Amino acid sequence: MMRLRTLYIMLFAVSILAGLVAFAPLSFVMRYSGLSSQGIGWQQARGSVWNGQLTGLVWKGHSIGAVNLEAQPTLLFKAAPWHEAIWSGPAGQGRAFIGFKGRALDAQGVSASLYVDRFVGLDPSLSNLGSTVRLSSVRLMMDGERCKLASGIVTTDLARLAAVAYDRDWPILSGPLSCEQGELTARMSGQADDGATIVLDAKLSSGVRLEIEPADEDLRGVLKLAGFKAEGTKLVHVGQVQRQETHQ
Repeated sequence: MMRLRTLYIMLFAVSILAGLVAFAPLSFVMRYSGLSSQGIGWQQARGSVWNGQLTGLVWKGHSIGAVNLEAQPTLLFKAAPWHEAIWSGPAGQGRAFIGFKGRALDAQGVSASLYVDRFVGLDPSLSNLGSTVRLSSVRLMMDGERCKLASGIVTTDLARLAAVAYDRDWPILSGPLSCEQGELTARMSGQADDGATIVLDAKLSSGVRLEIEPADEDLRGVLKLAGFKAEGTKLVHVGQVQRQETHQ
């Protein structure tokens, strides 16, 4: 009987503690979360940890927008993130289940659509196309900018939209998401009807590298005007990650 009473007391104490944590003001939790040291800033935090919203969210100088957070009670006792995050802003929109493992942000079931021109500096002939990068079935674990785990599929319509100007039919590029020496990396590729192989390497910190091989003489001349450089039989365009100074 004594043991049973002790168990009830422990369960009661745990439930009280869980309630206090769940309904703690989101602004208080964010202030002491240490996220600012990882380059994450925000203008306002509303609501509670259980159900709240972050506005003016910024990561490493990139404006993310607004994020709505809602706890999912059915996931509380599973070894998985239990906050559903839905975000939208100038960089795109997306959805994920997020949590933390130590200092690392753990995001699972990520689906998102990102606007290429918001992140990467490309020649205007490419950046003005309105192309997007789409993430599907993605798992990410990030400690600041250091990639600890990444999987899932990434696709982009950049090559297909660019091909219209050159009277070509290029494919949607797709490929896996991965960590390479601690950097989040996506390698997307596709084969065009004219036999050209198109490869797009995108790295979180370094930017993008777009390769087209082979290219006929007419196409080579046009692409060079768009900022492509010849590397043997390849034509290559490199875009750097855009950084903006922000203040919290």
